[in-house]
Amino acid sequence: MISEKKKKLIKLVHIGKAKLGFDDEAYRAFLEGVCGKNSSSGMTVRELEKTLKSMRSLGFNQIPNRVQHEEKGGATLAQLEYIKGMWAVCARNKSDAALLAFVDRVTRVKALRFLTVETARDVILALREMMFKAGFDPDTSEKLGA
Repeated sequence: MISEKKKKLIKLVHIGKAKLGFDDEAYRAFLEGVCGKNSSSGMTVRELEKTLKSMRSLGFNQIPNRVQHEEKGGATLAQLEYIKGMWAVCARNKSDAALLAFVDRVTRVKALRFLTVETARDVILALREMMFKAGFDPDTSEKLGA
């Protein structure tokens, strides 16, 4: 049985793969070079931590796109974090002001805290379409066709 810590580390390694823009071949070569294994699921916790350390040295940072307390409104926390995460991946201008302008354009809502569950859903659908156009899979944040 895989421990929760190992599951979390594997997820972080996969996020690092996407953020660093590794295709499958480059990713497996990277893992082979770091730990001598070509799959994160076959690694130990220590090897996964070593892999993450190597990814950080290449520029991967795992700072989450957390929702600020004042942004919390009618929409769920998961919806708001999903919106901010997708925006960080596919937007050209990744500023909060640009995100608010986008949300206003889509829903006529001036701030994230005023989003309802329904309007947040509209923003998510618009961002999913934007991610496809930008060449990303909205479910994994990985480049399409790589």
